[in-house]
Amino acid sequence: MGRYYINTPVDTHLFTMTFNGVRSATWADPAIGDDTIQSRNQTVSLSYSYITSINGRTGGFGVSLPWTSLLSYETDTDQVLVDEQDRGDIVLTFDYNLFGAPALPRERFRQHTPGDYAGLHFALTTPTGAYDSDSPVNIGANRWALKSTLNYSITRNDGYSWWDFYPSVRLFTSNSDIAGGGTLRQQPMWGLEAHYSRNVAGSAWLSGGLIASAGGRTSIDGERVEDSRRSLRLAVGGGFPTWSGGAAIVTYQNEVLEDGGASDIQYFMLQLLHKSR
Repeated sequence: MGRYYINTPVDTHLFTMTFNGVRSATWADPAIGDDTIQSRNQTVSLSYSYITSINGRTGGFGVSLPWTSLLSYETDTDQVLVDEQDRGDIVLTFDYNLFGAPALPRERFRQHTPGDYAGLHFALTTPTGAYDSDSPVNIGANRWALKSTLNYSITRNDGYSWWDFYPSVRLFTSNSDIAGGGTLRQQPMWGLEAHYSRNVAGSAWLSGGLIASAGGRTSIDGERVEDSRRSLRLAVGGGFPTWSGGAAIVTYQNEVLEDGGASDIQYFMLQLLHKSR
């Protein structure tokens, strides 16, 4: 999504409510695609981030608490495999600007002219969601995962339009209790995103981009169950101000190319944000 890592004044409390709707063909773990199963995952997440100064650069710490409704069924028979609502995996985040986004208080931030900037972003997914090893589909993943992202954002007109580039890698620990006691292992997933966005009316904006991913070969007890995957998704979205201190962002993603058993993912997101001091 374009403008995902846009700069924010320091000493800002950022509250976010996010609705994610995902339709995919996945088995007991999202790492395993299965075209005989259709899963519809609807998640509402409440998130909090605190933006501060770290060595004179903008940084932030955050936590996201998800609640998920999951419906999975066999496509051939329409037999329901899972229909439940429960807690998802808690995510902890850390962000740090490398250059171009100095830590500024709100008054100086209003006078700051946006320029090119880059930052590091980490999201640690914890094994805290609901999980049943005997279930063919689960809300929680029962393992740790760390996604590391570098953003490089370019503007040539003082923030009226942006090119955003996000290379990333996601690492996983093993899940030692899958399918009744097996051990699932997954190799790293590599990603690269490129988005272009521009203002269209005041501070409202629209964006379009591509999201590529590769890797993630998966095995259970040493037996390969999923080859390395390659996929390309089209992403479109936009954002606009709402109330004082508030904004809304809408995003839609759809797989346009897939290879190696990708999970046929369609993704919709509505995000409401509120910034306060």
